[in-house]
Amino acid sequence: MDDAELLAALGENTAFFRAVGRASPGAQLVERDGVLACVASVAPDRSVLNSVVYGSSAALLSRYDELRGVYEAAGVRAWTVWVPPVDGEVTEFLGARGHVLDAAPQMMGMALDGLPDSRPAGPGDWSRELEPAILGRINDIAYGFEPSFEKAFVGFPLDAAHWYVARVESEPVACLMTSDEGTDVDVNMVAALPAARGRGLVTDLLTHALIDARERGLRSTTLVATQLGRPVYERLGYRPLGEIQMWERRT
Repeated sequence: MDDAELLAALGENTAFFRAVGRASPGAQLVERDGVLACVASVAPDRSVLNSVVYGSSAALLSRYDELRGVYEAAGVRAWTVWVPPVDGEVTEFLGARGHVLDAAPQMMGMALDGLPDSRPAGPGDWSRELEPAILGRINDIAYGFEPSFEKAFVGFPLDAAHWYVARVESEPVACLMTSDEGTDVDVNMVAALPAARGRGLVTDLLTHALIDARERGLRSTTLVATQLGRPVYERLGYRPLGEIQMWERRT
């Protein structure tokens, strides 16, 4: 698959935001004219869970006041708009309304036919069975947050995603979730506790998840990588597709 196909798959895969908007306690999903907003009021300071993605700049600009009102009514203190770097009209518009450039993570993707045929030997103790709230707790600890992701994933339906966990001495220490959209699998909430890093747990866990996706008939995988995660994904064969900007408004 070429970069254009992978970027198209990434842009069309909104399964993670849809799952959070439909399944997180008290959350809502707002969709207008190709603009999608996930509103997770239980995690009011985590903008990655209170995100807006859009297909048309004009649609975003016309719906902005409505979306801002929705977040304010829900008590959300931090929300972000994901903006392609070339969209100067939107970045100027958002900057004038109190948004700041919070991060510019790397979009990445690869075709699944490049995966190895055999599964990795590790992790020694891993499973596809994971209480979603534990996934949230690992992410909170890994990124130094107060409990917020954990609250957002309490009661999350197991069938809303595919879940993966690695354990050390029976304790969950690394995790991730994947969401399918068409023939693409999106990877999210990848985290390892600080004491568990450097052991290859995430690499092996993600390899199992991607092989599972290929066995389900999917053709590609896409994700948005933090600086910490990018080397892990590159070792697996993901390639960079350009940066995407997160324009956050925090009150």
